[in-house]
Amino acid sequence: MNRSFMSAFVVMVCLLSGCAYMGYHGKSIQTYPDIHAGARTDKDCLMCHAPQNAVKSGAPETPHPDFTGCLKCHNDTI
Repeated sequence: MNRSFMSAFVVMVCLLSGCAYMGYHGKSIQTYPDIHAGARTDKDCLMCHAPQNAVKSGAPETPHPDFTGCLKCHNDTI
């Protein structure tokens, strides 16, 4: 009983701390290569996807504008 509780606790901590997010990537910019041809830095991504810019650019708003390393998660080959 104690061991199963500890296992469940460790799994729950991992899920809540974001460890479960690792490996789950958002949509790749490779889906729209013509639009994202010049995207190389976080600044390039946020020019269109930051909450304050998304309305005028027509791009989907990022739910995490303070994260860094946009292309680590959004540049997978498709």
